[in-house]
Amino acid sequence: MLGKEVTMKKYIDISGFDLRANNRGTAALGYGSIPFLESEGFLKEGQELISFHRYKKFWKRTNLKVRHEELNVSGKTYKRTIVPIHDIEYRIVQKLGFIFPFTLFGQYVKEVELEAAICGGDGFSDIYGTQSFLNRMEQTWILRRAGVPLLFLPQTIGPFKEKRNYDIAVNLLYYAKKIYVRDNKFVAELNKLGLKYTQKRDLSSYMVPESWNIEIKKNTIGLNVSGLAYSNTFSGLEGQFDVYPELIERIINHFRTKGCTIYLIPHSYNYNKPTADDDMLACRKAYNRLYDKSNVVLIDKDLISPQIKYLISQMTFFIGARMHANFAAIYTGVPVFGMAYSYKFEGAFNANGLDGKLQTAMINNLRTEEIDTYITKIDSFYCKTIVNSI
Repeated sequence: MLGKEVTMKKYIDISGFDLRANNRGTAALGYGSIPFLESEGFLKEGQELISFHRYKKFWKRTNLKVRHEELNVSGKTYKRTIVPIHDIEYRIVQKLGFIFPFTLFGQYVKEVELEAAICGGDGFSDIYGTQSFLNRMEQTWILRRAGVPLLFLPQTIGPFKEKRNYDIAVNLLYYAKKIYVRDNKFVAELNKLGLKYTQKRDLSSYMVPESWNIEIKKNTIGLNVSGLAYSNTFSGLEGQFDVYPELIERIINHFRTKGCTIYLIPHSYNYNKPTADDDMLACRKAYNRLYDKSNVVLIDKDLISPQIKYLISQMTFFIGARMHANFAAIYTGVPVFGMAYSYKFEGAFNANGLDGKLQTAMINNLRTEEIDTYITKIDSFYCKTIVNSI
């Protein structure tokens, strides 16, 4: 069986593993993947992590060297090796399946026991565009050619807008030795395809929160402002969130009249080099848009995933537009409402014992005249879970 071989190979490849990813949800998957693999018996004592770095500039000496690093996850130290592979070699392996035994890739790939694919947690879909979908599987293509078994880690599968992308996804699922899912959104399709699967919680549930020095007031509302929606320019979803800035402002004002303190919390951002769809930019814009800034706290700090999970865990109530920001609330017992932009929200909430219909609502193509109804739905759940419990 996969992960149970008598002869243990040295390395496990976790594709998509990046503890410093701009998207703190993606980083959370990395933090959670290690304890998950250990708990499932796939990452064993003495094994190390490995990844393959694709490069083009052969004249840069840093691209030619094998790098080693130590990672601290949940109080334990893990070793990770990063092996370079030139773009030309990558393309030959991908297209022809020919492995050069004398290259660094050829030497190291023989010692890889399996690839555990994260795919961004919800990136095994083309809702973010075809190129994003394909890019998330970059290492999967070449490791498959090298005969490395594939472990499909818990995530949402789909939706797929393009049949070609659906066919690629199904092909990889057939190749996988074991499939984990975090919800039931693709289960009917898996059953139809005759593919076995195991449902588990999202990987971020395995990430341990890390406390830091912050004073949290009473009666707090955590509000994750999504740069994806605020910028309204994200490829594949552009133009669907025209009233989102107004919605955010009115949510803030609504809960402030209830005596709440609102914490604006970014979850996908680069603190030093923000992009157009950066949550930190969105949080700052939402904050600056307010005429009255009283009882509103902007979290303007470069936090790592475990620290953000800790912050969210201290909230009285949470409203999130990033799925993994909501997971941080779900897995720490904070009442949460999801501002959804795809079916993954309802499915993920249901899979974790919550009521996806009651606790989520779509923000796609919301109209100004619908904002009051939207806020009423949030407030109804807030009153049911918070006010009635006091």
